[in-house]
Amino acid sequence: MTTTIQAIDDVVGYHARPVADAGSFSVDAHRLTVITGPNGSGKTTLLKTIAGLLPATSGRVTPRLPHGAGGVVFVHSTPYLFAGTAGHNIQLACGRDHQRARELLTTLNLEQLRNSDVRRLSTGERQRVAIARALAAEPRLLVIDEPEGGLDANGMDTWRRILEQALLAGRPSIVIATHQLAALAGLPLNVVPLPRGDSTTTRSR
Repeated sequence: MTTTIQAIDDVVGYHARPVADAGSFSVDAHRLTVITGPNGSGKTTLLKTIAGLLPATSGRVTPRLPHGAGGVVFVHSTPYLFAGTAGHNIQLACGRDHQRARELLTTLNLEQLRNSDVRRLSTGERQRVAIARALAAEPRLLVIDEPEGGLDANGMDTWRRILEQALLAGRPSIVIATHQLAALAGLPLNVVPLPRGDSTTTRSR
């Protein structure tokens, strides 16, 4: 198993105020790391710490990857999109590689929305655009907060295929926070639970 990053005795929080004790775990190339727990347990805080957007209150995440292309990309549960069309957002991340942009539009079933203003997209459509844009950066590590948010059945099927392909290829390594473990059945998982008010242990399966 190829390890992309490791969290070592990680306690996460804001301004030295601990929110969650995540303990130690690794993020591996061929295994999906899943952060679970009730609302308020610190899932988003842990994701931001893994992505290098927040420092750990104690412990560390190693190595620290650069942000953006070839490094780590974070997708929020309510992702920010640039003004313009869905296609424009994806093309920005692809640069001059128009073929790559077309492939991602196809992969995320966004061809029919290529010229749609992102302000008019549904929550699930915006999420798919954000995931496509993140993949366009070809990150080593992709961190996503509740990727299933707003996705319909077809969107969930598409997301499942993306996960399967990434796990088979070993890139990008993926960390997600989710409440829907059942939708990930059959995938190789490393589950990091964050129970409210309890010490955190790491379970693998």
